[in-house]
Amino acid sequence: MKLSFKSTLLSLALLATQAFAVINLNTATKDELMSLNGIGESKAEAIIEYRKANKFNSIEDIKNISGIGDKTYENLKDDISVSGKTTVQPKVKEDINNKASKTKDNASKKGSEIKDIKSSAKDKVKEKAKEEISK
Repeated sequence: MKLSFKSTLLSLALLATQAFAVINLNTATKDELMSLNGIGESKAEAIIEYRKANKFNSIEDIKNISGIGDKTYENLKDDISVSGKTTVQPKVKEDINNKASKTKDNASKKGSEIKDIKSSAKDKVKEKAKEEISK
């Protein structure tokens, strides 16, 4: 009976770990990395740059990334790996896609704002030049 109980507990533990996303630091996409708590666009890019020159041999290697210290590592350690396939549950995939879409929309919006600012600045410079010439 004890063996059966232990087997059941082990099976439940394995199922519970599969319910969460596990992100492989060596192969994850930028969006997959950004799905991790505390990892934004710049840290995801830093992880990708780091792994171009270095392989993540242990999950603790993530602390080699600027801005990722012990506290962030503690929050991430259960959600990251350095081997195996990145597994992302459908809900997490949806969250990744939504976050990527919002990032793209924000970038587009910022681009439009910058164009407007440039145009306004050019108009002001032209106006100022005309005033100076007319004096």
